Amino acid sequence: MAYGVVLRPDAETSRSLVELSYAIADGHEPLMALGEKAPPHVSVLHVDCAEEQVAGIVAATEPYRGRVFPARIIGLLYSVVPPGDYYVPTGGYYFGLEVVRNPTLDALHQEFLRLGHPPLGLVGEDYRPHITLGMTAAPPSRPPLSLVPGGVVDLTMASGPVGPFGTFPQLRE
Repeated sequence: MAYGVVLRPDAETSRSLVELSYAIADGHEPLMALGEKAPPHVSVLHVDCAEEQVAGIVAATEPYRGRVFPARIIGLLYSVVPPGDYYVPTGGYYFGLEVVRNPTLDALHQEFLRLGHPPLGLVGEDYRPHITLGMTAAPPSRPPLSLVPGGVVDLTMASGPVGPFGTFPQLRE
């Protein structure tokens, strides 16, 4: 099963990110937009593991529950995703917020890699913290720049099964 450890923004920040997601995706054949079943998050690591191994991953998150991890948003990225991608088999257009790969986020990523489960997606040297805002089938629009956040956002740890498009419809916070 696909399981992940993520960092979540607070409720107010999450609402503003959902609004931004819809401002970009609306009218462009959304494949995925943020919302209740796709909460905003920065991935620490997604892995492939047996269901009986999930308890070990959850236990590894316990020392971090409730701790605040500041992360700096540095920009809005758009990218073409070719067909055959693990998270977007049909291909499409990605849009999301880039986050600085600071020593704290990198150390968390490395710690969860050391649990030894086969990782999914970009890991190790290629680890790129980000907040996926959405995926569309048609090229997405540019939002009003006033909606694009900048600066530092505070995040807290959660975990759960990975859903469609790398979402987390059942996070354990």
